[in-house]
Amino acid sequence: MLARLLGPLLADADDQSHRAALQALEALAGEHPEQRQPIADAVCRYLRGPAEQAPAGEQAVALLAALARQHPDAGGAAADAPCAAGCEHCLDLALDGAILPDVDFADCRLGVVSLTDTHFHGDSVFAGTRFADQALFQRSVFEGDASFAGARFNRAADFGRARFRADADFSRVRFQSIAWFGRGEESLDEEDEAWEEIETRRTVAWDELNEDDPNWPIAELTDEYQMWEEGGDGTRFNHGVSFADAAFAREAWFWKARFGSAVSFQRCVFGGRVHLIQPAVDLTGARLTADAQELGQEWPEGQDWPLGWTTAADVEDDGAALVVPDTSLAPYHLHLADPDPEVRLAGLRILGDLGDAEPDLRERIADTVCAYLRTPLSFAVTADLFDLAPAHFTELRARRTAQRLLTERTRPRPGRPLWEDIDLQLSGATLIDFDASGCRLARGDFTGAQFYGTTSFAGATFGSKQSVSGAEISFALNSGGQQGRATFHGTADFTGVSLRSSGLMRCRFHADSSVRASGTDQDLIRVLLGARLAGDVAEVTADFREALRAFSANAPYKLSREACDELVQNVEYGTVPGPPDAPWEARTGLKITGTAMLLTDLAGPPAGADCLPLVGPEQREAARRVIRVLLEALEAD
Repeated sequence: MLARLLGPLLADADDQSHRAALQALEALAGEHPEQRQPIADAVCRYLRGPAEQAPAGEQAVALLAALARQHPDAGGAAADAPCAAGCEHCLDLALDGAILPDVDFADCRLGVVSLTDTHFHGDSVFAGTRFADQALFQRSVFEGDASFAGARFNRAADFGRARFRADADFSRVRFQSIAWFGRGEESLDEEDEAWEEIETRRTVAWDELNEDDPNWPIAELTDEYQMWEEGGDGTRFNHGVSFADAAFAREAWFWKARFGSAVSFQRCVFGGRVHLIQPAVDLTGARLTADAQELGQEWPEGQDWPLGWTTAADVEDDGAALVVPDTSLAPYHLHLADPDPEVRLAGLRILGDLGDAEPDLRERIADTVCAYLRTPLSFAVTADLFDLAPAHFTELRARRTAQRLLTERTRPRPGRPLWEDIDLQLSGATLIDFDASGCRLARGDFTGAQFYGTTSFAGATFGSKQSVSGAEISFALNSGGQQGRATFHGTADFTGVSLRSSGLMRCRFHADSSVRASGTDQDLIRVLLGARLAGDVAEVTADFREALRAFSANAPYKLSREACDELVQNVEYGTVPGPPDAPWEARTGLKITGTAMLLTDLAGPPAGADCLPLVGPEQREAARRVIRVLLEALEAD
């Protein structure tokens, strides 16, 4: 019976046949409740197909909701009681990569829910929904308002890199396990079936305002295991969001999450580790349980509250402690959370003075200012001046002030305290006329950042801190392309900056000719283009070999030092004479060292040549690698 009904649903039939099949499936589920899960699986497969092949998508989503509401406890006296993982009555949903219209799963009971890379059009309602097992919303995009008000998550709730383009409501939600709204990664066993279809995943394009697609990958193979990368960003909330009265039984993880406006965590209860440093957060009335305080003693860094908030010294009768404004930071009083840009400007001046006077506060202040700069802008940076509202001008002024707070205090200058060993966590930030020239920083994370106007890192130094593994961590613009790559929309100067650990390999430049740097793909090509105007071939050879060493060491396939040495020894820049009967046909370019053969000759002899000089295998391999490097330098992401 089920197979017969699925035929017209999954075949290439018209809209009317699809709708009739869905109605028949709903009737079958009513008569045979034991068929609910197989029917749901079939409907999910239908929705995961191309949108044009699922014209009855809205009806299919409604059918899934109806099936979920057939749970024996849904709507009854035990409606508020959570189900245990593995409940036979809770419906599993596998909708990865699906494009869904208006979704209403309010008060449903669901089991394992996989909505990774799902694109929600219209409003999405999960209010009061009970999730008995893990709920995966990684990289999903919500176009309309999203409501999870009063939902219950019995196991992990993963919203890593999800995007909420309208309002989001998580008020009164109960997270019984980890609540993940940050950047993260999940290792997959090599035998995991998910790996077989990862490369076919349909991720939603990162077409956010003022940003291009940062090209963050989905998965990669690292050494002897596979890893799932959620990307360089956490959850992105473009508009209003509320977690008021929510309860977090375990970790509340918002590392690298971005809030486009003020966010309420009023009266929340935190029972585990908290990472929540965004300055726009309101924690009025929030509490940290006694268990969380006891666990916090195991974490040397303690809880990560936004600057301006702290845990009260006095505890309540149940051992919980209130989260209260930190009066020790006066006169700063949550200025960066104020909607008025003028108030934020005043707060930045106060924070700068506080850091000058209190060295122990400098890194926390820098982290807070970076979090402010990572806040998504609500207007286009490149908009016509006459299209900007007065508040937009003030906001741009505040952002430039925030940038200068970070750069001017980390640039040695007589008569001003130098903030030393500072990390700049600016991944995904929108930066305008960013000038870090001459700055001394422990680390700079600019993965996925967008640079507008004039950018300068000339003479900047990085790398005074060490990673856990002992390797130096310093300047990151792309992290090998695995965590996002920076984009430059104007001139950029990297003169004197060591790029060997990161390079500009995967960065995107909208004006390649205005990039000043050494050891990059742009520099490699520039050397060859400039060679036509240079008179000294030996100087060109030296410059090209230097650029080749630096670039090939950072290329995706990374040549060893020995391979680089062999490569540069076998290639030089010079002139090849023409044939005896046409000496005027001399050619100049890259050639095999000590021969009259240009690299282009390896693709076929030039016109009129009777024969080619013999070339050894090492020289041929060197030529092949140089050609590959040059082609790689011309590639764009």
